[in-house]
Amino acid sequence: MSGLCSRLLLLASLLVTLAAPLPSLAIERIRLFQSDVTVMPSGTLTVTETITVVAEGNKIKRGIYRDFPTEYRDHDNRKHRVGFQLLNVMRDGRPEAHHTEKLSNGVRIYIGRHDRFLSPGEYRYTLTYQTDRQLGFFADHDELYWNATGNDWDFQIDEAVVTVALPQGVPSHQIQATGYTGPPGSRDRDYQSTIAANASVAFTTNAALAPGAGLTVVVGWPKGYVSEPSSRERLGFWIRDNPVAMVGWPGTLLVFLYFLFAWHRVGRDPGGGTVIPRFEPPPGLSPAAARYILKMGFDSRAFSCALISMAVKQRIHISEQADGKTVIHRDDDGNMDSLSFGEKALYTKLLGHSGSLELDNAHHKTIGAARDLLKSRLADEYHGQFFLRNLKWLIPGLLLSVLTIAALAIANPEPIMIIGIPLLVTSVFFTVAVRIWRQGRRLIAILMAGFAGIVGLGNLLITSVTVSGGFGLTLLVATLIIINLLFYFLLKAPTRLGRKVMDEIEGFKKYLATAEKNRLQTLGSLDQQLLLFEKYLPYALALDVAQEWSENFSETLEQAAQEPGRHYRPRWYTGRSWEPSRPARFGDTLGRTLSSTVASASTAPGSSSGFSGGSSGGGGGGGGGGGW
Repeated sequence: MSGLCSRLLLLASLLVTLAAPLPSLAIERIRLFQSDVTVMPSGTLTVTETITVVAEGNKIKRGIYRDFPTEYRDHDNRKHRVGFQLLNVMRDGRPEAHHTEKLSNGVRIYIGRHDRFLSPGEYRYTLTYQTDRQLGFFADHDELYWNATGNDWDFQIDEAVVTVALPQGVPSHQIQATGYTGPPGSRDRDYQSTIAANASVAFTTNAALAPGAGLTVVVGWPKGYVSEPSSRERLGFWIRDNPVAMVGWPGTLLVFLYFLFAWHRVGRDPGGGTVIPRFEPPPGLSPAAARYILKMGFDSRAFSCALISMAVKQRIHISEQADGKTVIHRDDDGNMDSLSFGEKALYTKLLGHSGSLELDNAHHKTIGAARDLLKSRLADEYHGQFFLRNLKWLIPGLLLSVLTIAALAIANPEPIMIIGIPLLVTSVFFTVAVRIWRQGRRLIAILMAGFAGIVGLGNLLITSVTVSGGFGLTLLVATLIIINLLFYFLLKAPTRLGRKVMDEIEGFKKYLATAEKNRLQTLGSLDQQLLLFEKYLPYALALDVAQEWSENFSETLEQAAQEPGRHYRPRWYTGRSWEPSRPARFGDTLGRTLSSTVASASTAPGSSSGFSGGSSGGGGGGGGGGGW
């Protein structure tokens, strides 16, 4: 019997032990959230928050953090940015380490150190800060509508006490006070309030506030005790709240007006004459020169057209091999005097010291230098005389654009960084895509432009949601980029002589694209027709009508390719671009392939109010916090 009693006593002791609350199972919470708010006659608030927490090492490991919103939307959906200055941070009456972090709509204050963990227990944190633009100035009273605790705490708040001290002299009997408790939007009033004779109002909650719930207070007093912002100050606030509207769009308009002025001064094309078909190119113009003048710039197609022109003149032989390599060989059957000034320089640079050269990026230095040399020769001969790029007129517009973005960054730097950098990267991708398109690598250009478009659109959607005013700021920066890119092209302008020559080039292009078969057949023998086809093929490639030119000779080419004993193929070319069954595709295919090859070969590997309609969570203040 005594053994049974002993076992029952042991079991009872065990049950009592298990039922007893263990310190390690205590719940982290805020025992007391005390906020003392002083309303200064200037309208500035000085706030001291004393937050007593129970830490158990779960969420509160190093300390707590406190979020304070600085951007709001008023009842008219207008942006409102308040000031915030942290004055002091303490733990248990002693200064405590802390650091701040910018949020999309405010600031987060981390209290504690990364390398120091708290022991379980109770801690009292004290934050003192100042903030402005928190008061409402109405026709018959002034008001503080203040979310004292914030609604975004991770913890239960056992008790909240808020004291609002008004300026001296405010009659206590003319003070109005109300409040709201609960989650955002709640109109519960589970609190007690007292208006003291010293013009202060105290609010105390009657029950604990669950995570996500808070205490919002509203205090009103007669006008004349707090300085209301002047019209000038309100204008300054509005500018600070709306830098995009006040600085960004006027700056963008100024950039556009400048470029419009610059285009009117130097970018308008002289009036052109009537374009009539010409049966030969303007005297002295090589295919590369014709393209350079008409495009008012240089690209890889000009380089490939120069190579094909040299091949047609029997100075080089182009070979596209079965393994995909493209090689040019010296051909001494032609006369060096038949080459243009730029073609002679190109020939010497590429084959001056060897009999052949593979167009591969292993030889990118040689090919890149030859490309630059041809560009330089064309510029020496035709830029300035036939057209002007007017790049110096771009500089003031670019500077105005930079100043506009800099002004926005000074007003609010973080959104500019968040929005501007992705947009800049997107514009770079688009620019590269345009260059690749001109080089003939159309699929790669489309993929790159598509990628840039998706990134740009994604950035626009993300920033419009996560950044205050993100959509308007993204639109503004994108507009600035587009204006600069647009006028980069529009400021190019031909001279009067250049306009005359361009009309002649356009006339020759018209002939190449629409040459009548009947006229071609009157040229004489099949050999003469083939000679004409090859002679002007480089020009057709340079002027982007190679397919049309080839189709005009389709019957001639098919006849020559199938004629027994002849089996025609261009003697200056060997490779897969020539298909005897479809010879009319030869010119366009060769032009695109060679342009792509040259572009790749010239690049080094790997370098490419609270009283009416108020609720919990409304007004200024707010935020919340948690442990870290």
